[in-house]
Amino acid sequence: MGIDVRLKREDGEVIGEVDDFRTTLSRATSGPLTSTRLLRYLVPWGDAIFNQAQAGDLIDDIHQILRSHPGTPLAELLASVEPLVQRLSNETHAYLWFVGD
Repeated sequence: MGIDVRLKREDGEVIGEVDDFRTTLSRATSGPLTSTRLLRYLVPWGDAIFNQAQAGDLIDDIHQILRSHPGTPLAELLASVEPLVQRLSNETHAYLWFVGD
């Protein structure tokens, strides 16, 4: 099962989404993500929720993976998640959900 990423407003409305059809994030939880500040807390069997104040650290984590794993499915997926994080950093009352099974 993949870890899908959803940007939601406080009322639950989904305003952006990236699906993890290839279970890329799930597989990375025991590998590349373990060295990151926040993404290391992702688990395939649960959800993780990040807020506007954490967006900068999430961007740093994404850039770390893009530098260390260029051209990989993980880098490709996180590159598609980055605009959601950028939007999170500019929106109040929004949360970025990483949704496991």
